[in-house]
Amino acid sequence: MNDLERFIEKSELVGSENLVLSNDEFSMLLKKERFDYVDVPSFNLKKDVRAGEEGIGTALVEVDYGIAETGTVVLDSCEENKRLATCLAEKLLVVMPLSKLVSTLNHVADFLEERTSDKGGYVAFITGASRTADIERVLTVGVHGPKEMTVYILNDL
Repeated sequence: MNDLERFIEKSELVGSENLVLSNDEFSMLLKKERFDYVDVPSFNLKKDVRAGEEGIGTALVEVDYGIAETGTVVLDSCEENKRLATCLAEKLLVVMPLSKLVSTLNHVADFLEERTSDKGGYVAFITGASRTADIERVLTVGVHGPKEMTVYILNDL
């Protein structure tokens, strides 16, 4: 099994949807959808809003890495509005260039060291939508993060 297959398998196990798209397919999708917060540097897209207590509907962000062994996405969240948007959005949509997919957590060690060595460094690891269970084993989705997560894997970026 290659890294892409492993990432998709692990990501889907925790309820994420994964779509492998070309740049053109992703560009067409952008025209059809509405996003409340956007931070996708590879496409020069930025729509900065501050999420309040009520949260926001949909956030679209580009991630720094994807980790195949766990289906996790990694992003530098030093910017407070990005951190709030990814935590408080009902629906989190992430853009992951295939070139940013790595096999294991060890492959992002240098990135972590670099991004967290300064005061205020903050890196988020996101593995699927928020899932919380209480002491009675009642599962609730979306309490501490998004209710839905979709990963757009761009194969030609």
